[in-house]
Amino acid sequence: MTMTSVWSAFDPARWEALAEAHGTPFFLFDADLVARRVQQVRDACAGLAGVYYAVKANPNLGLLRAVNGCVDGVDISSGGEQMQAELAGFAPARMSFAGPAKTEAELTAAIGAGVGCISVESLREIDACARIAARLGKPAQIILRVNPNQVHKSYGLKMGGRAVQFGIDEDLLPQAERRVLEHGAHLVCRGLHSYVGSQCFDGAGVLESTRTALGLARAFESRTGLTCRKLNLGGGFGVAQSGEERELGLESLAPGLQEMLGAFRREHPACEVFFELGRFITAEAGIYVTRVVDLKASRGTQYLVCDGGLNHQLAAAGTFGAALRSNFPLLNLSRGAADAAVFNVAGPSCNPTDLLGIKVTLPLAQPGDLLGVAMSGAYGLTASPLLFLGRDTPAELVQRDGSIEIGRRRHTLADFN
Repeated sequence: MTMTSVWSAFDPARWEALAEAHGTPFFLFDADLVARRVQQVRDACAGLAGVYYAVKANPNLGLLRAVNGCVDGVDISSGGEQMQAELAGFAPARMSFAGPAKTEAELTAAIGAGVGCISVESLREIDACARIAARLGKPAQIILRVNPNQVHKSYGLKMGGRAVQFGIDEDLLPQAERRVLEHGAHLVCRGLHSYVGSQCFDGAGVLESTRTALGLARAFESRTGLTCRKLNLGGGFGVAQSGEERELGLESLAPGLQEMLGAFRREHPACEVFFELGRFITAEAGIYVTRVVDLKASRGTQYLVCDGGLNHQLAAAGTFGAALRSNFPLLNLSRGAADAAVFNVAGPSCNPTDLLGIKVTLPLAQPGDLLGVAMSGAYGLTASPLLFLGRDTPAELVQRDGSIEIGRRRHTLADFN
């Protein structure tokens, strides 16, 4: 399946009907595709590791409810995401809470609710969890997030192996473990969390990071005398949202992963081992639909000016963590059989960087046409300056079993007052 064939079952009339019913711009997410992606990861692991969904990639409530039955749990990064996951029906015991700046209020809510594992990222956070747990009369369920000494070069965005705000440096782990043991019954330390980076397209990188995490877990047990009951292997499986179509090859990764995980699980049959994935399982499952308002020429360049842009889909405009700007796949949803032309696709803001596409070849478009930005299922609206310009937020629709429902309604600027 290609980035664009996901939406091939929709003809122009169906896209227009959705636009008339919900206005433009809007997002559409295919929950069935997300479920298939999760199953692909399960198959690659032969059931030896679970899959947690990283809520930050796409916190849409409708999508969260739809994926509840196919993932083992959720990875949350704030108290807001905890509440959203609870609304979607996830029990706190199925949550893993990571993030370097958890507040006192967030930790209190997580411990009080019984979040299954709080990934502590500093010595201060260990002490804070113990203090709050003592006050609540309820032990905090924690795991230690580790910043490993080495990270494979294939991770596009490295979140370990160097000075970073995430996790506890590997060399400081013994000190952190002693601190945990000193707090006694207030802390239940269930294991480790090792998230080293994002956008890894080389299976060798995932295998190395997994091997490192398994070794760290064994060393943790040896030093502390505790049993590792939870091991978060992180994620970072690569999938390109822009540029050429490529992603981490699960088929080539599977044999080595299964051998490694199988050996560990035989030693630790009671340990819950899981990957946390966001972009890899949701990116392809989303499309952002915007309407062309104007067609104009400027010094030899044709511009399609649309009613949506970086205020809703910042990543497609090339300004959300991208080293080099590259176009997301763009589709003319209104006239796929027309002769092609080359356009710059601009959003509605008075900002020259508000470009959803540069020198894009599309079927000849006219004002009123609907354009689709594919690969928009992850870090779209959730990572965009949605209050910029004061325009309505887009409706977010969720497709499941052939039917489409509203996952989040449109909001006006006044709704945020």
